[in-house]
Amino acid sequence: MQHDMMTRYLALGLVACTAWMAAHAQQSLADLVSEANADWMLGKWEAQTNDGNTVTLAFSWDLNKHVVVQQGKIGDMEFKGYTALDPNTSEPKYVGFDSRGSVSKGTWGVESGELTLRLEGQSRERGSYRMAVVYGGNATAGLKLRIHQVDQWGGLVSPESTALTFKKQK
Repeated sequence: MQHDMMTRYLALGLVACTAWMAAHAQQSLADLVSEANADWMLGKWEAQTNDGNTVTLAFSWDLNKHVVVQQGKIGDMEFKGYTALDPNTSEPKYVGFDSRGSVSKGTWGVESGELTLRLEGQSRERGSYRMAVVYGGNATAGLKLRIHQVDQWGGLVSPESTALTFKKQK
């Protein structure tokens, strides 16, 4: 009888310890941003396209660091995107919108050592599309952004269709 009681207490202790570890192992979006060494990307950025257009881009925290808001503008087109952790998978998920009626959804990851946002979307002008945005650089050299088409197997098409280097704004 005492052996059964001891086994129950050990099992209960093991379950409690496992639950505590699982609760503390869950990462926040802020943890993932830090692990990806992407903290420096927060703030306002500006770049020039080859044809002289100004592109603005900004990353900011919202909702007590549970959401990263990305917004930008090129010409007359504006866009906003929101990244949050999916509560079921703990993966960072993205949803975005633009002033032309496009809607996109995506996932963030680190691919070949680079922070990559893979997107699928619908646009009135283009129909459905798939693309990947690769973010690189650093606080000193600036934010380097590459936009790649995605092939039918999910690979990034090289060379990129667009490459921009942004400078931090105050």
